[in-house]
Amino acid sequence: MTEKLIAGLEKLQLQFSQEQINQLETYISEVLEFNKGYNLMKAEDANELAVNHILDSLVAVPHIKELILKRSKETGKTVLEIADIGSGGGCPGIPLSIAFPEHSFTLVERMEKRCGFLISTVSKLGLKNVKVECKAADLVGPESFDLEVFRAFHPFDMKIIKLLFRMLKKGGYLAAFKAREEKILAEMEEIKSVVKTYQRVKMTVPFLEDHERNLVIVKK
Repeated sequence: MTEKLIAGLEKLQLQFSQEQINQLETYISEVLEFNKGYNLMKAEDANELAVNHILDSLVAVPHIKELILKRSKETGKTVLEIADIGSGGGCPGIPLSIAFPEHSFTLVERMEKRCGFLISTVSKLGLKNVKVECKAADLVGPESFDLEVFRAFHPFDMKIIKLLFRMLKKGGYLAAFKAREEKILAEMEEIKSVVKTYQRVKMTVPFLEDHERNLVIVKK
């Protein structure tokens, strides 16, 4: 058991089943194993990986849940199409797909080695609600997703926001994991002609209380 993962889930008040906890533990093991050959995610050990990547992804669960409920109400759909754009090693997509097993997740990743890792890991974890798209984001079909999440994909600029909007269904939501407020303000200023309004939600990651963390939410 990764102590900080269990303690962090409690701090976030996430009621995960034993199966979900086992999936997260297996995911941590897979990343650490793959890290030996390729620097997939920056982490020295299981606890650091649990805090900096897993809990950092799961801290957004209540806010993602809210967006899912809003979108379901707007569309009448019970199963939403959610994408992790530029998934890399699978965060936040894999932890969120474990948290929301009733929704369909697509991990979009263009790098072949990372893609191989994602396909193998999704299979090992038995995640029936997850598929991997091994292609650049601009090759993904238009209006594919109800909700797009991303963590270390790219700063917002005109090219990126247009790309993200192209893949997003009308009325869908973007949820971007971001750090400092001043950087967010600068990025949003650059795309204000396309994004008139947005929401910034402050988040606190367990064991990283001194790090500034925000979720930027944009509706198409």
